[in-house]
Amino acid sequence: MGNDASKPSNRMAVTALAHMMKITKAQLIALRDRCLSDSEKDEHSPSGYRLTKAKFLVAMTDMNVTIEPDYKVLENLFVMWDRTGVDWVDPLEFFAGISPLASVMDVDTKLKFSLEVYDHKKSGRINREDLITVLGAINKMASYFGDAVLHKYQVALIADDLFAEDEIVENDNTIVYWDKVSKITNHQSVAEFSAGVGTARYGTEQRESINGDSTLESSKIDVVA
Repeated sequence: MGNDASKPSNRMAVTALAHMMKITKAQLIALRDRCLSDSEKDEHSPSGYRLTKAKFLVAMTDMNVTIEPDYKVLENLFVMWDRTGVDWVDPLEFFAGISPLASVMDVDTKLKFSLEVYDHKKSGRINREDLITVLGAINKMASYFGDAVLHKYQVALIADDLFAEDEIVENDNTIVYWDKVSKITNHQSVAEFSAGVGTARYGTEQRESINGDSTLESSKIDVVA
């Protein structure tokens, strides 16, 4: 039980919490699959699915993800993710975002796993928009623990810079992400994020919204050592 024993990628709060969490990569993948099967189709969500909180909590119980702090942390993250109070989240975006909690390995390994979690069809490919979704989800999750993170425009720039390299883009405007992870993690903005020296803080995403208002009222999640 528990996560892999290894050197943490940094001393961000989310990394410290990963050392406390008991959920494994295999458990998180199994929970993702269960939640996908319980999700409803929704053409307005990035992945085309939506998952309610009630179904998420039942899935955690049924899949034996009930040991603390895991259950409470994941429940709180679901509430934070549902920032408009509609009682549902995009399950693939959500699971990609929380996936770093299932590993204490290096940044490359964490990012590979996040991409694999989002790529539930196991295609090995990702397009620009989905890459932004995955990176944005990780960024969002870290912000909920008070870590310094990236602005939305920085996340988009990472994807733009990667896809600007014509030789790595396939005919269907996707990349084979497995061997491109190091290109992403070596990007200056990702390096800043990994080092915990990003320039954005909790709530920045809401302040950067079109209307300029913050819609997230909940407090950030505290990490108790």
